[in-house]
Amino acid sequence: MHSVNWLKHPVYAEGEVFEDFSERSLRVVFLARMGAGRRGAASLEPVDLLDAVVREDQGEMAARFPGARTSSGPLQPPERPFFSPEKVSQILLAIEHVLPPKAEPLADSVDMGCSPALGEIFAHAMALAKELHHDKVQPLHLVAAMLPDGSSGVGETLKRAGIAKEDVIAAIQS
Repeated sequence: MHSVNWLKHPVYAEGEVFEDFSERSLRVVFLARMGAGRRGAASLEPVDLLDAVVREDQGEMAARFPGARTSSGPLQPPERPFFSPEKVSQILLAIEHVLPPKAEPLADSVDMGCSPALGEIFAHAMALAKELHHDKVQPLHLVAAMLPDGSSGVGETLKRAGIAKEDVIAAIQS
């Protein structure tokens, strides 16, 4: 089991953030931790989350773990992916250029801290879910939270791919 040490970010008490996340969002964090660990990252960063949310949206989690079960049944790819194949290619290509060079991979059992920037994304996603009267943070809440009013690395990547915060929120509400 992967572990993200939320105590290394001042916004969260241990495990507090997970109470507000849906199973899908938890799987996204799981994928992000897997990817960050494989590249030897010192902490979980927004780019890791973007990579994971795009891959989960395309059904990669279900493909990586065939036969896996969740509390609601067999692990299935999303019924309606948000990202088109063209946008997926564009985003993943951009991410490749942003990721730092690979270091020695970290074992899955090693705790990994959350960067302050990622903690802010989680906080914005939880606030958005609450604002929209949703019980749990879904992956698209995370995507919307990556698109702040200002500019950020992952936000700019999404914007260059033609992803607008308004479109993400409309998809959340549909």
